Amino acid sequence: MMSLLALMYHRARSGPYGNTPAMLDAHFAHIAANYACVLPGDNLDPDRLNVCLTFDDASYDFYAVVFPLLAKHNLCAVLAVPPVVVSERVDLEPHIRLLVESDFSDGAGYCTWTELREIARSGLVAIAAHGYTHRPLDGSDVDLHTEIVSSKLLLSARLGCPVDSFVFPYGRFSPRALQLVQQHYAHAFRIGGADNLNWDRPLLYRVGADRLPSPTAPFSQPKRLGQRARRYWNRLRGR
Repeated sequence: MMSLLALMYHRARSGPYGNTPAMLDAHFAHIAANYACVLPGDNLDPDRLNVCLTFDDASYDFYAVVFPLLAKHNLCAVLAVPPVVVSERVDLEPHIRLLVESDFSDGAGYCTWTELREIARSGLVAIAAHGYTHRPLDGSDVDLHTEIVSSKLLLSARLGCPVDSFVFPYGRFSPRALQLVQQHYAHAFRIGGADNLNWDRPLLYRVGADRLPSPTAPFSQPKRLGQRARRYWNRLRGR
């Protein structure tokens, strides 16, 4: 049976929301050797597991670490960008930028517009919107037009590329937010801890892949059975 596993990553460093560069290198090597790596809307391989790599927040370590590793292993990925964190330039040395905590209050730890343009033009990375300010989109005081529509327009204009996917910050959204996303994007990602059959669902599930215990961890038989079972359970609950 054809299936699609969207994996969710954040930082290229040790910690609860990251993986070390060495772990990502080994993890990507395993994916390249065994699975079909796809971007949203790509044709899926009926004979292999299709894997969509999604990285949230556009931290500088995506440019410095992940982007070269994608090229090394001939893989592709989605990069979800909240424009509020993106600066024209950052006057810090690269090794200092890699140490900056990403708390959405300072652009030093994130990609610049120049770096994002290089990433977008590579053919390896699809840029996705991730809200404008990285706020959860289930609150009554959220400006949904800014978070959903303006973010798409700005990213597309500044990077010169289509922005056809939306990644919900924190996986949270209201019915109104979901409706607006579906009006403006071809694909929307939540969390959900499950796999997918294909691209056709209005909301695509993602499985967390930070702090991997091994390069092959998300693909073990128990994990794959759990991801499939969670898909059925989510649908029974209407999620």
